[in-house]
Amino acid sequence: MDNITHIPPHEPWYQTPDGWASQAGGTTGGGEKPELEYYVTTIAELRQAIDASGDRKKRIWVGGVIDASAGVPYVNRQDQSRRGRIFLGSNTTLIGIDHNAKFIESALLVQDVSNVIIHNIFIENPVDVDPQFEEGDGWNAEWDGLSIIRAHHVWVSHVTFTDGRFTMDMYKEVDGWKYVQHDGSLDIKRASDYITVSNCLFTLHDKTILIGHSDSNDAEDTGKLRVTFHDNNFSRIVQRTPRVRFGNIHLYNNVFDNNTADPIYKYQYSFGVGKNSRTLSEYNVFDVKGLTDHCKLYKGFGGEFLEDSGSVFNQKTGDLNGCGFTPGVEKPPYAYSPHKDLTEQLADAIRQAAGNVHTYRIRV
Repeated sequence: MDNITHIPPHEPWYQTPDGWASQAGGTTGGGEKPELEYYVTTIAELRQAIDASGDRKKRIWVGGVIDASAGVPYVNRQDQSRRGRIFLGSNTTLIGIDHNAKFIESALLVQDVSNVIIHNIFIENPVDVDPQFEEGDGWNAEWDGLSIIRAHHVWVSHVTFTDGRFTMDMYKEVDGWKYVQHDGSLDIKRASDYITVSNCLFTLHDKTILIGHSDSNDAEDTGKLRVTFHDNNFSRIVQRTPRVRFGNIHLYNNVFDNNTADPIYKYQYSFGVGKNSRTLSEYNVFDVKGLTDHCKLYKGFGGEFLEDSGSVFNQKTGDLNGCGFTPGVEKPPYAYSPHKDLTEQLADAIRQAAGNVHTYRIRV
């Protein structure tokens, strides 16, 4: 630990979330006055900080690019699993100093822990070096940019998720099938609960957000997977923003910028409505070039409940319900105040604030 600074070189930061992550005790991460603070610039320093701090309250400042591979390419799935995954502990605030705080060649996991804040970082979705072939389905990748698994009270704030340097048009063909090397940007699954995702930028990706991994996971997921999305920007995304099973999902003041004729990321749908899920959409902005039917914003996967209120579709207000889904989704128990006047100026403000856009002043 000698090469890790225990006092961060930047001004303190502490906030708490709105939405589901504010409920049942709230989400504070390392807290306003954490027991430990670190400043890390390499994967080795980050792993040292995580291992040394355990579940004690800590704030980990990230400066520069964290490359989980340390510049040594992965050779197979086992090697990528061993070196590429980064497991965060409970009671953690992981925070980027500025827009240069990035994770590449990495799969971040919040698994079997609680009370975690991830703020102001850039995540380049990992490239699977060893996709597995599934008969009838083709090549499938394994790793997600961020996975939340059996975890509760997690706030993901001002994070950029993107395919970055390796876009899906760069996939090759193997044995007559597209050699898919990206999985998801964000997975929330296996009874995870009390999650808020806010002010994030999701861009350049296909299967973006999965909530609930299997239709057969009733016993674990029923009554869990409560997630709020607000003030996020989904730009040049194909699908799954999000795709839901079992969860109770609330989305408000998000902006969806997509195009059915995009040369790489051709839009398919936004909300995937799966088994026993409930999706409440309020005051969102859907700008989807080439789409004339609002029902194409949604795709049914055996789910029944979806309700929209006050959203704008291609600069027009109107009723975005129907489409074979049942309204009457119960409002969440927390207080919230969505912007209801969805002007282009408001949409632009949401776009500009989304992602890892902050710079924290250096102490002198």
